[in-house]
Amino acid sequence: MSIFTDNADFYPTPREVIEQMMLGENILDKTVLEPSAGKGDIVDWLKENGAAKVIACEKDPNIRRLLNGKCDIIANDFMTVTSEQVSHVDYIVMNPPFSEGARHILHAFEIAPAGCTIIALCNEDNLERGWNYEKNKQLIETVELFGRHEYLGEVFKNAERQTRVHVALIKLYKEGEGEKEFDGYYFSQIDEDEANMNQREGIMQYNIVRDLVNRYVSAVKLFDETLEAANKINELAQYPEAGEYEYIPIRFGTIKGGYGGDAINVTHQQYKKELQKYYWHIIFKKLNMEKYATKHLREQINKFIEQQTNVPFTMGNIYRVIDMVIQTNGQRMQKALVEAFDLICSFSAENNTAGEKWKTNANYMVNKKFIVPYMCQGYHDRYVCHGSYYCSKNGKEAYPTVQLQGYNVEQLEDVCKALCYITGTNYDHVAGLHWHHDREQWGEWFIWGFFKCKAYKKGTMHFEFLDEDVWYKFNYEVAKLKGWALPKESDKK
Repeated sequence: MSIFTDNADFYPTPREVIEQMMLGENILDKTVLEPSAGKGDIVDWLKENGAAKVIACEKDPNIRRLLNGKCDIIANDFMTVTSEQVSHVDYIVMNPPFSEGARHILHAFEIAPAGCTIIALCNEDNLERGWNYEKNKQLIETVELFGRHEYLGEVFKNAERQTRVHVALIKLYKEGEGEKEFDGYYFSQIDEDEANMNQREGIMQYNIVRDLVNRYVSAVKLFDETLEAANKINELAQYPEAGEYEYIPIRFGTIKGGYGGDAINVTHQQYKKELQKYYWHIIFKKLNMEKYATKHLREQINKFIEQQTNVPFTMGNIYRVIDMVIQTNGQRMQKALVEAFDLICSFSAENNTAGEKWKTNANYMVNKKFIVPYMCQGYHDRYVCHGSYYCSKNGKEAYPTVQLQGYNVEQLEDVCKALCYITGTNYDHVAGLHWHHDREQWGEWFIWGFFKCKAYKKGTMHFEFLDEDVWYKFNYEVAKLKGWALPKESDKK
């Protein structure tokens, strides 16, 4: 008997995929259901990472024997499981059969209790809107209204059992209905007292978090009241004996612009989802995550924010994200240091892949003096119009002052952010490089942040560290991060 050849839908989940599925989730002391447990890869991971209890289903009797002692089996066929059997679970984590992924995910969402998070893999075809849209419609709409999805690619191509299927990760958040819709959105009195006692200075005050959640909840409730009143107004205004096509000229309701300019009605869940995104963006703006982030990191942060806006806007989730931001700040800034280092070294004369390059730059360290291209421009076309000051010969005029423009301007500001991090300097006290635009003279030194700078009309800028200790510390920290050998003793820095 082979568990692979005898079961066409059996694809054990690689550990790195499980970690990607569970990124940012807190399963400590939680009860988790694994509906298609297989030989227990996800079950093992959940138990190793703090789940209080794992319950499972597995249809294949041969594979099910491999789960003995690992978890409690509540049913063989997950599709027979009822909401009563899983009313106590906090998470449903699943890698369902690829052939029945949508059906299994929808069943999990249907039986899940309020407050439960469903995390599932599926064939990304299940989320396509093309010719197969009618078949996929229910899953697509459920994900849009109650969660999010992310395309992972061919994550099983090097797995224990390989396939080139393109895989999607789905996360759904089951909330209460009616009077219980906002259960769990606020802290209990015990949690509230603890949050007040342990406020982190400079992060976000407890009363601000509570106020934002309260505004969100109140707005959603008022939306329902307004929509109900609008329906009554429209029903009353429509004369019952009017002809079939004699509609009232104006209708009250909550609408937004649709495709082609047509107005479309907004449902309770659509309004709630859009408002949820809006308030998450406010949270991230207040956290100021991008303040010390490089360009590359900002792209990652924006992706994280977009994913997070699909998570219910509860006080617990907000504080969980704040903790995540605090814990990963060091990692983000270490990455910023390495990115800054690699940028400057890329213009070394010893780098064969570089375009223009200079002996001033080294490829193994950032020299005290270094050069970066594509920072500014000395000439620009100008038009003659209405007697204003225009061009000189050949329709071009030399700018009398430094014009900062180019891809690497933002990159050098990222370098400054990284230096602020390792020196403990408040970046708010360092004016951006753009502040010097049109203020400095070509070929003359000016001071910016940690550097003495000089700009040339061909587009290059020369930089020199003002403080030798900062220069040394920058190279030293990057060398540690890259795992390079460091001298134990030295008479010179």
